[in-house]
Order: sequence, then C-alpha cells, then structure tokens
Amino acid sequence: MIFPNLELEAIVQLGDRTRLSALKSFVTQNEAAISLVQINTGTGLIDVTSDRYLDWQFMQAGTVTVTARVTASGASADITATIQVLTSASDKLFSSDSALRTYENDVLKWVEDGRNSFLNVHRRVQYLILDQLRRQGFTDINGVPYSKAAVVDVAEVREWATMWALQLIFESNSNATDDIFHAKAVRYSALRLEWEKTALLRLDTDGDGVLDTGEGIDTAFAFVARR
Repeated sequence: MIFPNLELEAIVQLGDRTRLSALKSFVTQNEAAISLVQINTGTGLIDVTSDRYLDWQFMQAGTVTVTARVTASGASADITATIQVLTSASDKLFSSDSALRTYENDVLKWVEDGRNSFLNVHRRVQYLILDQLRRQGFTDINGVPYSKAAVVDVAEVREWATMWALQLIFESNSNATDDIFHAKAVRYSALRLEWEKTALLRLDTDGDGVLDTGEGIDTAFAFVARR
C-alpha cells in the first residue's frame, strides 16, 4: 500500500514563501521503495522526489487545491488539501516583520525553513488576541465575538501584537531556561502584558466599518463599548 501524506499551512498570504511537504509519505513493507514524489499547486506536477517537499509562493488569492502524488512499483496514490491564499488587506495582521525589527534587527535569521517571513506567527498572534477578547466576554452589539474586521485601527493593537510575536518566536527557539532565547521570551512576555494592560482598543461594535464615539474596550479593566 502507498500512503501519501501532505502537510501545509491552512492560510498563507500572497507572495509569502510556504512549504508543501510530502515528507511523511510512506509505503508498507510489502511494497517497493517510493520511486517518485510529485506535488501540484495547480500549474502541473513537479518532481520533488529528492527533497519530498516543495517551497512555493502563491500569486493569486483564493482557495487553492494542492495535490501530492506518490509512486511506487509503477502505481500511484494521490492526496489533496486546500490552502487559503489571502491578500495583505484581507489578512489584516496586527503586527509585521518590520515592527519586529525595530526591537530585534536580526530577528529574520530565525525564520523557520521553508518560509521567508514571520507572517505565520503574526497570524497566530492575531488569533490569540481575538480569542482573549472572546474569553473575556467582549462581543459586538449582536453578541458575536469580535473578528479582525472590528479592529479598524490596527495601530492601536500593534505594539501589543509585536511583543506577543517576539515572545512566541523566542519561546520556539529556546531549549533551556538559561539560554538567551528564554531570557528574551521572558522579557517580551512582560512587555506584552504591559501593553495589554494599557491598551484601549476602539472596536467597531456595530459592524459598519466605522469607529463611532464610545466604541472601544479597556483590555485591562472594564468594558466601555456600546453594545
């Protein structure tokens, strides 16, 4: 039996490098060894047998179907997965690599293999901030948890998000409590909490895309937005 496996990010941004990996594909013991691995992003099958992965940049927004084909003993098996490709505007991330570099000018050297940015980390931070607001009970006038669209002025959350992104980056690189990465992670965690305590976010509570007087939340103390 041939068992193709395909690992990829669920969401990427236009022009951002991403790795489409078939590394975990395998065959059962009664099969001959894998002779060919191919990946198709919609432009045709590309031979990736030597590395078993394809680094790619999508140049058109939308939902893309990716296929991995694994061949052994002349037989092939396919697996497909979808990846959502967003524009920068629709991604609407709260922090950026340039913001990271104002604190750590060489931070990009820690970008993981198969990527050319920390956009995946920024997207994770965006989720964590919105999830924190949800868990604290903040909702719009319809009782729906806030989405990224409610953050009309991203500048109001940028420093909070930047500290959180730096915390996650250095946590992922730390392997001991006494290494420099751990120390940096602790430092940025403390700064993240400070920015969280002082943040006053003006959120679009009625969904009209405009910040009205009285629309906002105090992330440290009280709910002050119109409901």
